[in-house]
Amino acid sequence: MKNQMKQYSIKIITLQAFIFAMVMFAACSNEETVVNVEDRLISTFYNNAISDTTGYINVADSTITDGVIKLSLNIGNINNKTEPGDSVYFYYTGAVLNSTNVNNYLNTANVFTTNIDSIAIKCGLDGMTGKGVEKGIAGKNHYIKGLDTGLTMMNEYENALIIFPSHLAYGGNPVGAVPANSPLIFQIIITKIKKN
Repeated sequence: MKNQMKQYSIKIITLQAFIFAMVMFAACSNEETVVNVEDRLISTFYNNAISDTTGYINVADSTITDGVIKLSLNIGNINNKTEPGDSVYFYYTGAVLNSTNVNNYLNTANVFTTNIDSIAIKCGLDGMTGKGVEKGIAGKNHYIKGLDTGLTMMNEYENALIIFPSHLAYGGNPVGAVPANSPLIFQIIITKIKKN
């Protein structure tokens, strides 16, 4: 009887280990699928923006740092670049990147945050009007990681699109109007950099 119980326990432990391994495999496969979908979306949008001939986006320069893409629409003052710890003053519009269409990246359905009154009104973002220019510290984790990194890539007076995957934003957690596993795109206009 004791030997039979021992064999039964071994079978249960083996079954539990198998189930655990299958759950972990499924979780890893799902995570890889999310990453692949995001990577394809971001790289296709990037390629479409770089080669845009419609004139909707005129990319002057592009940079990629730590998984964050900066598409510069106006380079600004290259002699005053943001460094970690600098105070930055900027206007922003943030949207979920769910299209590879460069003519549609900031449509009203995708925008979830802004400090530009006209865009807040157009997108029905009640409570976001009257905010004015944002003042923050770049590169010191005051913002989600992708935006924080993007700010350190910019020049004073630059107008740029900052694009990054969900693991540099909210990850697998839905936050407000942002679904889980959503890559984001921000249009940022730096109005002032104060060296600290």
